[in-house]
Amino acid sequence: MSFDQTQIDLLVKKIPDLCFDLNVDSAWLHDQDVQSYLNFYKLQFQSDFPKLRHGFGAIQANGFRVATHYWLPENPKGTLFIMHGYYDHSGLFTNAIRLGLEQNFAVLIFDLPGHGLSDGEKISIDSFDNYGDVLNSVLLFSHKYLPPPFLAWGQSTGGAILLNHLWRYEKTKQSPVQFAKRILFAPLILPRDWKKGRRLYWLIHKFIKRIHRKPSESSHDKNFLNFVDSQDPLQTHYLSVPWVGAMKAWDEQCQQFPALENEILIVQGSGDRTVDWQYNLKQLKRLLPNSTIEMIEGAGHQLINEMPEYRQIAFAKVVDYLSN
Repeated sequence: MSFDQTQIDLLVKKIPDLCFDLNVDSAWLHDQDVQSYLNFYKLQFQSDFPKLRHGFGAIQANGFRVATHYWLPENPKGTLFIMHGYYDHSGLFTNAIRLGLEQNFAVLIFDLPGHGLSDGEKISIDSFDNYGDVLNSVLLFSHKYLPPPFLAWGQSTGGAILLNHLWRYEKTKQSPVQFAKRILFAPLILPRDWKKGRRLYWLIHKFIKRIHRKPSESSHDKNFLNFVDSQDPLQTHYLSVPWVGAMKAWDEQCQQFPALENEILIVQGSGDRTVDWQYNLKQLKRLLPNSTIEMIEGAGHQLINEMPEYRQIAFAKVVDYLSN
């Protein structure tokens, strides 16, 4: 089984616009390049879920063309929107998609701008507001075709995007969707060792646009780390300096947000070597005093792709939260 840059380039050119008519959105999935992509990332769920339908295409969202998947079970009890993190893409979130389907939810996930099969400058963004704007555009286009209630699950930067959308769109009644429940896995405000990173950013940000990315330490699953470091053709092996500037501004923006009464599930591993989780949780407790914070001892950052002994604990908390 293989999938390479040549196939990526061909596939991106073929992706049609989504219309949320499954007869249309699923008709092209037998294309050889699509099948190579779906098989490579294990995005084929139909054999495990009878009568499941899968639509795949692109949505025009705030100036970006974002690659989007949705899966519809026969009688879904709602729709789960999944937001991936920095460097990630839909193909790395099969565990989360499967959990949503096992709980009988329709599932929608899209590649962020500059990630996966979406367009935009590679792993870069001017402002985290752009991410929130893209999410709102996707919701505007898709919500009328998907079953309510609507729930959201974000990992790392994906959690930051859900928070951005909550304050800028849902709080101000400008969103077509008020999420009934939100799950944040290791949400990003600031990264680990930011004091050192801040100094480096100020030294280089006017002169350098990218720096080499170190091997990932986001999970205890060595197979996953090996895959993202050396086998995943949709990975980008550098850090965008402008993205770091956007993240810095995100922290400053969070400091200005008013506290909200929303009840949100936050799951965090104590072995996270990616984000400054002590600082982040302190800020989130202030911003969301009614949130529930669940710590998983020893678990790393990439909870959705952690070793089973960590992931199963995290997923059990998600199932309990979705069931109540």
